[in-house]
Amino acid sequence: MNFELTDEQRLIGQSARAFAKEYLDPIAADLDHSGTYPKAIIEQLAGYDFLGLLLPEEVGGAAAGAVSYIEVIEALSRSCPAVATILTNHTLGALAVVDWGSDKQKKDYAPALAKGERLATLAIYEKGPAPGVGPDALLAARQGEHYVLNGTKAFVRNAGVADLYVVFATVEPAPDKRALSVFLVDARTPGLTIGPRLETMGLKACPVAHVIFSNVSVPAAALVGGENGGTAIATTLLAKAAVFEAAQTVGIGKAAVKHAADYAKQRVQFGRPIASLQAIQTLLADVATDAHLAWLGVQRTAQLIEDGQPFETDAAMVKAFLARVGSKMLIDTVQVEGGFGYSEFMPLPRLFRDIAGTTLLDAPADFPDEIIAEAIA
Repeated sequence: MNFELTDEQRLIGQSARAFAKEYLDPIAADLDHSGTYPKAIIEQLAGYDFLGLLLPEEVGGAAAGAVSYIEVIEALSRSCPAVATILTNHTLGALAVVDWGSDKQKKDYAPALAKGERLATLAIYEKGPAPGVGPDALLAARQGEHYVLNGTKAFVRNAGVADLYVVFATVEPAPDKRALSVFLVDARTPGLTIGPRLETMGLKACPVAHVIFSNVSVPAAALVGGENGGTAIATTLLAKAAVFEAAQTVGIGKAAVKHAADYAKQRVQFGRPIASLQAIQTLLADVATDAHLAWLGVQRTAQLIEDGQPFETDAAMVKAFLARVGSKMLIDTVQVEGGFGYSEFMPLPRLFRDIAGTTLLDAPADFPDEIIAEAIA
């Protein structure tokens, strides 16, 4: 496999880094403290075609491919991972439409999603142990030419700012509680309400809330992929989410090690920069190595996606690897900076909180191991 980027991929990555440096670096700390949704920034991202980067040209997207996309996500995450989270959740919702939607659904939604005129998100998780289980489970009942949805989707990102919710529900009577169906639900649909915003440890500029459905009626034409076809859709989208979040994690790790290395070169103790001490060099080398190896895995997995090859096992592997080393990258870089690194006026505490979100969200802890183990011949 050739890991060299094409000229187009390199230019897209450079554009994202320039965008992050100009627009995100100056406000990242303020967004972390305030938790304000960066509406103007998302509109600027749309102007750069980043919101439609993975979508096909026939719906107005850039069709840039998964390798270019992770270049953008990694670059944005070096500066403000929360903005990258908003972008990835929009992209996942948009992919549900273009990859599994009907021709009419694509015509009605995809062009606006590609241009960033409308923001999308996924609504998969519930408060119970699994979708369709528990008193708050989101259930859909067929009533003539409509489905009526009742229940709650939990921990929905982009909640309250998304225009389109890609909703996973259990259609009653369900032949199997694990069988999900997917509906496209406009944010303005009567009966859909957004719960109070949830305070999160990191990625604070990306709003998270429960979404409540109270007799929400949607036409049968809002169903994506047929009844009980949503489980396969969720599996594929969550595998892609693992790759995108791995790119975020690597971006955060690279930003942390760069900041720690710069600090170590300037911090003088006993008459010389601490960067000359072997213990400091070991910490920096370990983080840089972990980030590099992880990035190679992310690149390979993105190339598999781009080539239309099976990628789920590779996605699970990069997720499992970064689950082990992601937080460690921040622990080691904070140690390099000592008490200053632990202070809130430095970026590492913010990056520490953000990396917890990129390594822990979107799947239970055993999700990668189960997939990897099943793939072992």
